[in-house]
Amino acid sequence: MTAIVAYKDAECIYYGSDSRVTFDSGPVYDTNNKWRVMSGRTAKTPILVGCAGSARLDNIIVSSAKNFESAESIFEIADHIKKSIAIDGWKEEKDEGGEPPSYSIDLLVIFEKGLYRISSDLSVTEIQDFQFVAVGSGEPYCLGAAYGSKSKKPKEIIKVALSAAIKFDPNCGGRLFIGTIDR
Repeated sequence: MTAIVAYKDAECIYYGSDSRVTFDSGPVYDTNNKWRVMSGRTAKTPILVGCAGSARLDNIIVSSAKNFESAESIFEIADHIKKSIAIDGWKEEKDEGGEPPSYSIDLLVIFEKGLYRISSDLSVTEIQDFQFVAVGSGEPYCLGAAYGSKSKKPKEIIKVALSAAIKFDPNCGGRLFIGTIDR
């Protein structure tokens, strides 16, 4: 699985993840960052997407990223994702009461210098300043470690949180990726 995290303060959005790690009968392949940089409306406003959950849905989202360029709001991005999933024919799960659909995916999105979480039902939540957020199987470890290190600088909080997920969640691993976007 994964650990994808972000923290927003008044000056920057800090983001990070563990890396994609694959195992086979021989070597371990530690590949790349789980944050995808996509074109925004201008070169100075890229859209970054961190995707936790189904690898198939991650591929659908990345393949539909060209539609994000014209988005004027985070809600349009969520709508583009939902349309792409529907076109693919993905069968969503519904709870016992029949609502809402769950797409087995959680996203963190940096859009127009804001930080957002798009949940598995494709609802959008804006992350407020000075708030740490995490998604993926390593989420509880990341949140606990971030809370325990809240007196540290933002990059250090990200590093500690991801390190905790890699240490305690057997589904997280590889290298740490940490980046920043100026606001």
